[in-house]
Amino acid sequence: MVWTCDAFLVQPRPSTSLQVLFRRFRLPVFLLLCIGVFGVGGFVLFLGWSLRDAAFFTIITLSTIGFDKNRSLGPGGEIFTGILIVLGLIAVFSILAATTELITSGELERSVRRNRMKRQIDALYAHYIVCGYGRVGRSAAEEFRREGAKVLVIDQKEGYAAELEQLGIPYLIADASREATLIQAGILRARGLVCGLDTNERNVYITLSARALREDLQIVARASDSESIDRLSRAGANRVIQPYAISGRMLASLSMRPAVIDFLDMVSINPDLRLEELEIPERGVLVDMRVGDVSHAYPGANVLAVKSDASPSPMMHTAPREDHLLRAGDIIVVLGPVAAVTDMSL
Repeated sequence: MVWTCDAFLVQPRPSTSLQVLFRRFRLPVFLLLCIGVFGVGGFVLFLGWSLRDAAFFTIITLSTIGFDKNRSLGPGGEIFTGILIVLGLIAVFSILAATTELITSGELERSVRRNRMKRQIDALYAHYIVCGYGRVGRSAAEEFRREGAKVLVIDQKEGYAAELEQLGIPYLIADASREATLIQAGILRARGLVCGLDTNERNVYITLSARALREDLQIVARASDSESIDRLSRAGANRVIQPYAISGRMLASLSMRPAVIDFLDMVSINPDLRLEELEIPERGVLVDMRVGDVSHAYPGANVLAVKSDASPSPMMHTAPREDHLLRAGDIIVVLGPVAAVTDMSL
């Protein structure tokens, strides 16, 4: 395995709107203040005016609004005032140039967009993080949205920003392998993470970083080849998927068992039918209920599989007996109407 060092590089923190404005206007504003002090000091020292009159005369001179010369300036005062006007114009044009550059560069707009996105991300809870918005990541994000789940995308390519913003999907243009990026994405509040990048090495490092931050996080990783499955599993992935292998099995299943695949497709797209995995909570409605009684209590719902912590085998058991007693902490796979499945999760 070859590790690249770009994941360890410290990336600059994005500037806030105030930082952008300060960086753009600090020199022009400082120049304007210096010219103002120069003007006030000149009128006080050379013409003997009071501080109030000198400040007022400097302001109306630099603003170029004009004034009535109600007192004698003298030859020296007129020359000094002319110099002050020229300096004031230079300061004003420097501010205008900075404003024009700020607008045309789009830096302020990007900063405002980043701040708005940060507030949106900070409000996320129990969401899913998709690392990589390629073909696999895009499909995963679409599926999360179709299921009504909250999703956030992390990718390094700026080109995806417009598409994600148009779809209303929160995103981060950053390196997902950095722990700081994962924390910014709300991994401490997330429900799961999907590693969908094209490179196995990056997926392994993202999995390691995510597992170091959250031991209980559900991590699903993509493997490009069979050799990477063991690496990703040892790195901490709960599930490892090979997209090409799944596609091949799907093609074979469609050829041999088309009715079964049609049934699964119907379950996935039918808005009134849900195939769901549920963990029975403490004092849940299914606690101490027999499997055979579930369909009577929730018409149309069927328990297809049960995984019990009390069982000597941690495997998911399909076709459980009707007299099997459900306990708190059990994980069940249930098929039924959306309303019934929702009530069962309480």
